[in-house]
Amino acid sequence: MLSWLKSLKGRLFLFTGLVLVAFVLMISGVLEHAYRTSLQAAKERELQLHIFTLLAVAEPDGDSLQFPPQLPEQRFNQPDSGLIGAVTDSRGRVIWRSESALAVPQLPSHPLPQGHKDFSELTLPGGDTRYSSFRQGVAWGLDNEHQFTFMVLEDAAPLRAQIQQFRSTLWRWLGLGSALLVLAQLLVTAWGLAPLGAVARALEKMQRGGADRLQGDFPRELKPLTDNLNLLIENERRQREKTRHTLADLAHSLKTPLAVLKGLNFSSEPKVAYQNLIEQVQRMDSIISYQLQRAVTSSPKSILRGVPVAPMVRKILDALEKVYRDKPAEVRLDCADDVLFYGDEGDLMELLGNLLDNGYKYGAGQLDVRIENAGDGRKLRIRVADNGAGMDADKWRQVSRRGVRADEQQPGQGIGLAVVVDIVDSYEGEISVTPSALGGAEISATL
Repeated sequence: MLSWLKSLKGRLFLFTGLVLVAFVLMISGVLEHAYRTSLQAAKERELQLHIFTLLAVAEPDGDSLQFPPQLPEQRFNQPDSGLIGAVTDSRGRVIWRSESALAVPQLPSHPLPQGHKDFSELTLPGGDTRYSSFRQGVAWGLDNEHQFTFMVLEDAAPLRAQIQQFRSTLWRWLGLGSALLVLAQLLVTAWGLAPLGAVARALEKMQRGGADRLQGDFPRELKPLTDNLNLLIENERRQREKTRHTLADLAHSLKTPLAVLKGLNFSSEPKVAYQNLIEQVQRMDSIISYQLQRAVTSSPKSILRGVPVAPMVRKILDALEKVYRDKPAEVRLDCADDVLFYGDEGDLMELLGNLLDNGYKYGAGQLDVRIENAGDGRKLRIRVADNGAGMDADKWRQVSRRGVRADEQQPGQGIGLAVVVDIVDSYEGEISVTPSALGGAEISATL
């Protein structure tokens, strides 16, 4: 049982099997009850007709009734025919019984009032035969002074046999139908879960090196899963390549400073050598800082849960307000609480931190920040505008290159906007700069 519960096919088969059993039991009970009720109603009408036949041939005889020796219904005239007729008076005494009742030791003697009817199934005292019984109270005489109870009993075995035959036929067909439903269920389950098997086979093929992504015509319900798996695979590959390239770039970038350090001569020109040492060490520190930032910049697209943007923006602005305490700025933030970023939280922190830091650094006291979801809600549009000196397209191309700063008088290594561009590119987004309404520059990024 536990192994079945760990299988999707097992769970579906177990649940639908239980539903099928419950349905079969319910429908069989309903159909059998309806058939039994119909047969009993028909038997009740049949026995009542026999009562009417007895009423038609009965003749009054004082306070009793007389019946002809031969009754119209021949089974009343045949011993042990299974159809019994009898009449009792108001005190329960049997005043007449049919020839077919001679072998019956005792008949029901409970009288019924005039107009009352009773249909039931009973067993006579001293016997084990079940009878269908119909009794009716009748009044006779000018003033209805004589009360009689007419009764007709018929062996219930044929009725029970009909019900049993119907039950057998019903269960036979329900069993056949259930078997066909189980077979159809197995086929539908196998067909419905086949795409999951296709995903598993595609993963196995990819693991064996036959493909570099999940390939196949998957149904609409599995597309988000396969697309996100492909994104994860692609991002892992990109990150691995990025790490390898970063290490190569770092090694290549450090060659020149190391070569300079090797050529320093502290014996002949100690002051110049010391100055060169400081410059090369600072250069190496800048190179290492940049490459580390580049290495940790992740590149997933919309594969993770939505990250709320508003709390992060407020947190960054609070930190920058403390950093630039000597250069306060009036910030207008337009970011709803339900704006989400579907990507890596660290990427968003790095991107917003660099853009807002540049706004504080190069602005003149005013900052306009607008962040919203776009498209189908999976895109994030960020606009940061300041009232600084601004920049044109040529200057933007320069400052977006690594190591170039918009203002050489400001501290930094000139890699902030380059990191922003890398992050935007990793999300296949767009970034641009235009003149802002505040008089400075407005950087727009869409991820």
